[in-house]
Amino acid sequence: MRKNRKMRNRHIMLILSVIFLAIFNQSWREIPKYYKNMAFVSSFNIIYYFLCKRHLVWEFIPAGINWMLIRVLHTLFVSPLLVLVFLSKMPTTLSKQLVHFIKWILICTGFEYLIHKKRLILYAHGWNILWSGILFGKMFLYSHLFTNRPLLTLCLSMCSTLFFVLKFHAPLKRKHVSRFFSPIVDLYYHTFLEDLFTRRKTL
Repeated sequence: MRKNRKMRNRHIMLILSVIFLAIFNQSWREIPKYYKNMAFVSSFNIIYYFLCKRHLVWEFIPAGINWMLIRVLHTLFVSPLLVLVFLSKMPTTLSKQLVHFIKWILICTGFEYLIHKKRLILYAHGWNILWSGILFGKMFLYSHLFTNRPLLTLCLSMCSTLFFVLKFHAPLKRKHVSRFFSPIVDLYYHTFLEDLFTRRKTL
């Protein structure tokens, strides 16, 4: 119980930190300019959870918080606000933009590495921090391209989504014997239990 409370507080601090970052940088003033980019990022987070419902390659460990609430907060607030701050601070010259991209990818990847070590996020099915770094690069690049090339960005996003689905063998359709067991299945896929059984198989 005490461990769950500590992890729950870390989740709350993580979410509040991103919100305060957007407020501190006054990036929230740019929401009318970048709300479409934010919605674009949120939509692909939703697509991930839809396509990989029974084959999640990463998932936030709820630690006493409803797992759906954790997903909603990260999908509607954390990722879009990160993109908002990133875009609102985008330099004008190409060389500075490249540095800006690299800086944000390294910062977000490093931060996710830390929260993975703190057991706030679970990796499975071959996913690791390097893939997360690639995903951050994809998120920032596509959110930037979406401003002026929305159709091209959508096409690239669908192609990259297909790549990840094939790479990590995500089953697009999986039936369960009975809906009665759905809560048990969700418990397995959205808590530490999957990580527990995965580690046992590797021993």
